[in-house]
Amino acid sequence: MIRNGLRISRGLRRPRPTQSTIFGPRCHVALATSRPESPRWFAANSSDTEAKEDGIDYSKMNFGSVIDGPQIRFGSGKIANLTESSIVGASGETVVMATVASSPTEDQSKSSSSAFSQYLRQQSSFVPLTVDYRQRHHAVGKIPTSGNRSDNRRPSDEETLAGRAIDRSIRPLIKKSDESIHLSCSIQACPLNDQGGHPIALALNSASVALKNRLQEPIACVYLNVMRDGTVLVDQSTPNKDSICELLYAGTRDKVVMMEFSGMLPETNLINLIELAHGCVQPLLDTQKMLVDTRKKQEEIEDDTLRKELGLPPADGTKISIERESTAVSDSEELFEEIFDFCKKRIGESSLRLFGVSDLSKVGSEVALAPQVHGSSDPPLVSKKLRGRKEQMLRDEIQQKLVDFEPSKQQLDSYKEMMDDGNAMPTLADLVHSKLLKESMAKAAIKHGRRADGRGDYSNACTTIRPLSMEVPALPACVHGSSLFTRGETQVLCTVTLGPPKDGIPIKDPYKPIVESSKKVDEKLPHQDLPVGSLRYLNTQEYLESDLNTRRVMADREQTGDSGTMKERRRAFLQYDFPAFSKGEVQKGPSGGNRREIGHGALAEKALLPILPDAEAFPYAIRMTSEVTSSNGSSSMATICGVTLALLDAGVPIASPVAAISVGLADGKTEKDPHRLLLDITGNEDYFGSMDFKIAGTDSAVTAFQLDVKSPLPLHVISEALLLAKDGRIEMLSEMELQSRKTSGGDVSNLLPRSDLKDAAPRVNIVKYDPTRKKSLVGPGGAVIRQMEDRFNVSLDLTQEGRCLLFGDDREMVRQAKAAVMDLVADVEVGGVYEGTVIDLRDFGAIIEVLRNKEGLCHISELVEKDDIKRNKSGTLGLVHSVLKVGQKIDVVCDAVDPVQGTIRLKPYKKLSATK
Repeated sequence: MIRNGLRISRGLRRPRPTQSTIFGPRCHVALATSRPESPRWFAANSSDTEAKEDGIDYSKMNFGSVIDGPQIRFGSGKIANLTESSIVGASGETVVMATVASSPTEDQSKSSSSAFSQYLRQQSSFVPLTVDYRQRHHAVGKIPTSGNRSDNRRPSDEETLAGRAIDRSIRPLIKKSDESIHLSCSIQACPLNDQGGHPIALALNSASVALKNRLQEPIACVYLNVMRDGTVLVDQSTPNKDSICELLYAGTRDKVVMMEFSGMLPETNLINLIELAHGCVQPLLDTQKMLVDTRKKQEEIEDDTLRKELGLPPADGTKISIERESTAVSDSEELFEEIFDFCKKRIGESSLRLFGVSDLSKVGSEVALAPQVHGSSDPPLVSKKLRGRKEQMLRDEIQQKLVDFEPSKQQLDSYKEMMDDGNAMPTLADLVHSKLLKESMAKAAIKHGRRADGRGDYSNACTTIRPLSMEVPALPACVHGSSLFTRGETQVLCTVTLGPPKDGIPIKDPYKPIVESSKKVDEKLPHQDLPVGSLRYLNTQEYLESDLNTRRVMADREQTGDSGTMKERRRAFLQYDFPAFSKGEVQKGPSGGNRREIGHGALAEKALLPILPDAEAFPYAIRMTSEVTSSNGSSSMATICGVTLALLDAGVPIASPVAAISVGLADGKTEKDPHRLLLDITGNEDYFGSMDFKIAGTDSAVTAFQLDVKSPLPLHVISEALLLAKDGRIEMLSEMELQSRKTSGGDVSNLLPRSDLKDAAPRVNIVKYDPTRKKSLVGPGGAVIRQMEDRFNVSLDLTQEGRCLLFGDDREMVRQAKAAVMDLVADVEVGGVYEGTVIDLRDFGAIIEVLRNKEGLCHISELVEKDDIKRNKSGTLGLVHSVLKVGQKIDVVCDAVDPVQGTIRLKPYKKLSATK
């Protein structure tokens, strides 16, 4: 079956149909249905005489009955804008994000640049295309079962096959290029009902739109599911038990590109099905044709315009002759300083223009104003891509100036020796470029009060926060909690998933060796003579059976049922994903698990743990995720803000909302020089600056911070940064409150969690009991607790203080499980009427089980008449067998309970008659 790569439970409640808010006003939305306007219907007039298979008459099958899936929508310009292209596709409540990143191939950078060599490379049949298909666990409201509960694992076989299907569809149509192309398709929402489209088909359609400029022609895909009665379901994600075959079809306007089929269908009917699928892709192709990418094409700005903004001469090879002052130099360091001064004088004010200084006569304010957010009415900020192009132009100009450099006599020999190295000139240009930009950034901030991206004015630029945008929720209701948080060009998609405590990450002892048991499992069921319905087990049993479970459960001698304590498991955890496309780069090697991701994720998690409720108030495992879709500095700080909003959307009762922001430093050359703190730094300000101080907290307290410096700093700088960050957090919390209330329709207001959990989230029911009765719930080898989980599709968690937590997606099953738990921990009361099960027959009476796992004796005198007992000379066992059988259900009344030994005396509720 063509499905996503997750093992998913079918016991979830159907979520309410909601509109995903990941599409915003900047996003162009196109609608389509997979059903053609004028389809070619295939009536049942086939002359085929194939034999019936499984009761299906293929000769009478009619594909004219077609049930369309949800409408498909595409959006662009809203998310992951640092990639070459990004598309969000939605089909009902199924949401897919497709991104494209590219970079020059290694062969292109190393091989000859002659025209003939380029021609040969373009004629190569190999296309450097990589397709990465991932199914996010939060898409189905589940917590991963991997050791660290992370999505960044090795792709499953199903995910690999889905990626291959997409690859095989795209590769024949992709234009030849000297670039490596990385296509990423991630399933962000996938409901477990008929309210969402098929994820693989939607991923391929979204990929076609994302690769629009790189494909020879667009491609579309549909997924068809044929029922026993001939009905065809189009793009329905939920499997149907009546399905007889499935077809995944991809094609262009008039040609087939890829197909995958499974099931059983005669050739004639299969051809009809394929033609039907081809008709279904036509409206999807029309939709792709109408889609317009709304992102700003900043790459179209002419190079001469950018050079003019930097004050550089046109790129015509003209050299500016400036007489150089000779200085005495004595060593390599002084030689470098001589080269640096030479380039600095010839570059002039171009490096300051790069950091937003358009007028050298204007001086910035020395008084730090209160933080404020860069508004929508303010001039737009300079993008990371555009600024990167300017940096590269400045670097190339430096390398050209180095050609005219003549060293002083003292360093002539050293300079000639350095120039003998063929790689000396590019390396020297890089070093001069880096140092020049570092000095220019500090001068632009300290003297002129300007920032690299142009935010604010000369009085408040250093305390201005980049534009903020956020949506709560960002994904459909099948995701327990979600948000999309954007600050400048940094953007994160955050989710929250709730589950039972045992879904937390086990805390492992790093010094304890892992020893796997070599004991083989015996398939034979011992003690077959134990009556069905009894929970009486022998300690030697390997497999345990009762009327509670629907399958055999193997005994686990170490099963305790305890998993709700922080000492055993990490109940709340955050996982941070920083894919390569967030920087506009191509993925190289496996994703996830590098030092940067682990460190930033740990920082964000530490900032959020203090505000989370304890297990007593909120007995859920909380999995928080953050997927960075665009990055230009402080992505970990954006994660903290985004996850806070996702927690509110999930209804988690946090103590107080948390915001986070980073503070940078523009420092002078010496300790006497002034310094300037920079609020909310970008990536280049982190690189060229002297400090990256990441600070997270509420409006009244800091929850976590992390300091990175290029050189030691005085304490007063740290104190100033903490106070500045607090003012910045308060300003951000105010904006978060405003936008979360607006985008959530009032479900999240005043930065308080929504009043109730979403329908897709599991429900919890708590049963308090005497801790001494825990043995009754666990059972020998953990049999009882595991069998109840299997029978009622719930998760049970027992705490040491006497609380049984029941988690389940179905409220009715949770209610039934609660009743069973109460039976196990309740006491039999005198005079109470109970339904019992006969588990053993003896000469003196019957042993009957009541309230599950509690045994009582019904004496023979309560079963048969006394005269019958006296007349029976051969023993009374036959008399007991005449009225009761093992496994028989019988209503009994509790006659007495021994206060010392706890033995129970029972009698029949109604008079018994002899059994046949």
